Amino acid sequence: MKKTVVLALAGVVFVSGCAAPNGGGGMGGGHSAGQNTAAGAAVGAVAGCALAAALGKRCAEGAAIGALVGAAIGWSSSSEKVASAQTVNAQARREGVAVPDDEIRLRDYQLNPSSRVAQAGGAPLQVVGDIRLIGQSRRVPEVVQSMTLVKANGENASDKPQIARVEKVDGAGQYKAIGIYKIPRGMEQGQYTVRSVLFLDGREVARRDTAFRVARIDGAAVLVASR
Repeated sequence: MKKTVVLALAGVVFVSGCAAPNGGGGMGGGHSAGQNTAAGAAVGAVAGCALAAALGKRCAEGAAIGALVGAAIGWSSSSEKVASAQTVNAQARREGVAVPDDEIRLRDYQLNPSSRVAQAGGAPLQVVGDIRLIGQSRRVPEVVQSMTLVKANGENASDKPQIARVEKVDGAGQYKAIGIYKIPRGMEQGQYTVRSVLFLDGREVARRDTAFRVARIDGAAVLVASR
């Protein structure tokens, strides 16, 4: 097992691959694999510097790392906008939350699996980051999600995190950043955690975990997600 060079919780946009290689991935939104990888590298200095700061490393070192990561083995990702700024801002006001008129802020960030059971070699598991941004600003923020897969004993189950920019961000609103994990055949049974970190303009604004376990049913490895 290689030592992971960047600590991430995921974000925004997203995730580390499992040590057992079984397919590649990048950032979605209808882009090709090559475009996705390039988009991941483009996150570079912004997310890389923030990740380095979490480890107490130099910003320059983090920027260099950030420029190299993006798609991770076993993972791909996509993102979309699902609610308008008007809708999300109005809801925040109804809940008594002050909506800034000169910046975009994080209102809420939740992380959930798409299903509780997934079979190895079958439909990939999706880890969905639900991101709500409020406020008003002419400047569009950069939103990045990083994801890391961790074993029950605390060891990283991946050689690096996957870092992906949340696409289609045009200001406030509700966004879904989806990390798609293809469960490799022969994946070790046991408890796992996806740790995700969300960054807004290079600043860490949230951390979320979602846990699951890999078991065997009728000789096939399945992933059972738990909250």
